[in-house]
Amino acid sequence: MASSVRPRLLVVGLGRLGGALATQLQAAGWHVRVRTRSPSGRRTAKALHLREASDAETRAAQLCFLTVPDSAVPSVAASVATLLSPSAALVHCAGALTLDVLHAAAAGRATGSFHPLVAVSGADTPLSGHAVAVATRSRWLAPQLVAVARALGLSPLRIPESGRAAYHAGAALAAGGLVALLDAAVATWAAGGIERRAAERALLPLMRSALGGVQQRGLLLGMTGPVVRGDTAVVEVHLAALPPDVLPLYRQLFGRALERLAPDLPRPSALRLRVLLGPVRQRRRRPPASRR
Repeated sequence: MASSVRPRLLVVGLGRLGGALATQLQAAGWHVRVRTRSPSGRRTAKALHLREASDAETRAAQLCFLTVPDSAVPSVAASVATLLSPSAALVHCAGALTLDVLHAAAAGRATGSFHPLVAVSGADTPLSGHAVAVATRSRWLAPQLVAVARALGLSPLRIPESGRAAYHAGAALAAGGLVALLDAAVATWAAGGIERRAAERALLPLMRSALGGVQQRGLLLGMTGPVVRGDTAVVEVHLAALPPDVLPLYRQLFGRALERLAPDLPRPSALRLRVLLGPVRQRRRRPPASRR
């Protein structure tokens, strides 16, 4: 898309994602202005060399990205919509929310959602190389959002509106859940007398290697550890060593993995592991596991 036909962008809210979107699109040559009401947001805009939008620039914006907390999306959309041109599109960046959250504020304008699948810890977090969930009912807005995604190095991902909550829950497990899992692993090492910082330094590369195995071989073949091997003795030792608050997490995670792996394990090992790990609540729909 040539620079002359790129839409003018307005980013409302300068938290982690807003800062990352605005700075990286600006670096890619897009016309970006920001709007923030808080003193901290204004300080962030200045630190990131982002220009705050005047009333005229707000009116001239063609795509308005709402990078605010989920609970604030309806009220902020209603507030900013009065300042925009009637033809400007409203786009929220909340993963769990459907397009309907913008309906009241839209007043006939195009609406969309744009949720990068990136664990954004700051404005300098690279967005390139990740996926982004994109949704809109507008034929005009759809290619615009795809162009924004490509400018950021993001791969567009279509999510059914009815599946937004499940999509976001899975994303939260893969990102925030992964960090929470690391915290549980560090706590387990701490119970064995290993210093927390040393545990983090050692476990982070281990997690990266595990994810690398999944990327190379797939989920089932990427699984490692005693449950994969059917090593009941090691699992028993683990259960005795785990801190009480981590024990249920261990049982739930590896009990679920066992259900995927059981067809390839010796029957006595699978039965013993089921006793050790406890029953796993069955999902309503479970796709058959691929044979390893």
